[in-house]
Amino acid sequence: MASAWESKTQKCRERYLTASTYLSSRAFPSTLLSPTPSLAPSPDSHPVLLPGVDALNHARGQPVSWAVSTAPNAPSSISLVLHNAHPAGAELFNNYGPKPNAELILGYGFALPHNPDDTIVLKLGGASAAQHAQHNNAVAGWEVGRGALGAEPVWEAVLAAVCDPDEEDERTVEDELCAADALEEMAQNLYDRLPKGPPEGALRPEVTHMLEHYLEGQRDILQSLIQFARDKAREAIRAAQELGLQVVDEEDEEEA
Repeated sequence: MASAWESKTQKCRERYLTASTYLSSRAFPSTLLSPTPSLAPSPDSHPVLLPGVDALNHARGQPVSWAVSTAPNAPSSISLVLHNAHPAGAELFNNYGPKPNAELILGYGFALPHNPDDTIVLKLGGASAAQHAQHNNAVAGWEVGRGALGAEPVWEAVLAAVCDPDEEDERTVEDELCAADALEEMAQNLYDRLPKGPPEGALRPEVTHMLEHYLEGQRDILQSLIQFARDKAREAIRAAQELGLQVVDEEDEEEA
């Protein structure tokens, strides 16, 4: 049986987590209160709460702007300006900015179906990849979006990892084909590790829908990355053939 101290500690922890969630999901950077409002935090900014304004739900693409009034001899005020007309009684929306479903779920508790802003963060192991990432300020990893948006830096890192460090300036067709295979295998492994779907009956319907939206985005991104790797392999083969080298596209050979 839990002691009174343990019970009190648990309640304090729950209240702390609740307050922390309120702050993380509703706080704005103090840069929003400057004469030139900005939602981009700075090293000197801190979180601030704007009760009432923070209650508006998110609508992707909703045109909004912030206005700060600092008239002399009058209290400062801040306004959220909505640039679309809204009929009386209609819900008003804010725009939280382009955020992937992972961030929306963790920060706000919802997800968007077929979210165009979905991303996946990729990290590569190995000394060469780590050195390449650090050189390109991507220590935390690379974000890749739908349609393989942002995949080129990942490709360069994989290529750097498979190349001989002493011959990095003389990349061969074999290097590019090896890198394409490695990138495709990595993306396929990540795809195969994704759960097929939320466990049936174990979650509330709203949570199930959130996870379904999230998984759809991850699958779509990884499929586009697989196609990106295959396209890189074909480009390498075409370049080799233009030089008179005989290289066989194994995928085309299998289809034939």
